[in-house]
Amino acid sequence: MSKKNELDNNPHQEEISNSEEEIIYTALGSQIRRDILSFINKNQIVGFNELKKEFRSLKVGSLYHQLNTLKDLLTQDANKKYLLSNLGKVAHNLMILNKDHIEASNVKLITKKGKGNSLTNKSLEIITSFFLPRRIFQHLASEPLRTFFEGAIIIGAMLFFAIDSQLVLIGFYPLDVEEWYFSVIGIIGLWIFLALITELLYALFYKRKYNPVKLIAIVPFILLPSMIALFFIWLQTKVAATFLFLDGQILIVLGQIWALPLMTTAVSQSKELTMSRSSLVVLFTFYLAYAISFVFMGINQ
Repeated sequence: MSKKNELDNNPHQEEISNSEEEIIYTALGSQIRRDILSFINKNQIVGFNELKKEFRSLKVGSLYHQLNTLKDLLTQDANKKYLLSNLGKVAHNLMILNKDHIEASNVKLITKKGKGNSLTNKSLEIITSFFLPRRIFQHLASEPLRTFFEGAIIIGAMLFFAIDSQLVLIGFYPLDVEEWYFSVIGIIGLWIFLALITELLYALFYKRKYNPVKLIAIVPFILLPSMIALFFIWLQTKVAATFLFLDGQILIVLGQIWALPLMTTAVSQSKELTMSRSSLVVLFTFYLAYAISFVFMGINQ
């Protein structure tokens, strides 16, 4: 029996490495990638124009991003047409064998039609999208250059609010300063620290190539809660009255609660990791940020 038939008939016969398992898990974790894999398997050899016609709801850039994610499961012939690689055949067979399990664990909420549950389901979907905006970060990760310039707007706003309020962010905590350049060092430092340390831990934990470009572009969007907190702190310096919801400490704590799932989602989508593996990297990064914050706060006192 040929190797091809062995793979087709028994996808577990060949030993799969941890890296290959992660590749398959990432690929099968998206409905659109499962559909692309099934379409190519069904037609055996498929050109890009055929894929573009079949998945017309996807923009060209998004389709290229999905194909790039599937690059280890696909191969191309002399005419640059796509067909499944041996690992791709294993992934497709696993998808068929574990269809119910894969669909049950998919990101999208599967809801039953009915008036009684519609409001609850919609509320859960909104809350999930707010804390775990997977599609947003997937879109941001697909075009890092554009994302970088969009993120620079967030960094610019943070710098304005911090400098005008005479604050510096040490980790995620604000401290009063007199010189404006401390505000710049704090915010730029937090941005670069989160990107580089997260990428470093990702490379060390999962033995991947060190390439922080995507995270440098995406991290400003993780800092959005901090920008909102700085805005309200800045606003409080401009109004005569003090309101409880403008209290800096409360805002900072709420911002950190929001930033943690945002960062986890960003790492998951940009580095194509499962959420559990992403959370491990992010937690270590945040612990380091907190440790630095406590040291500087202790020195400042």
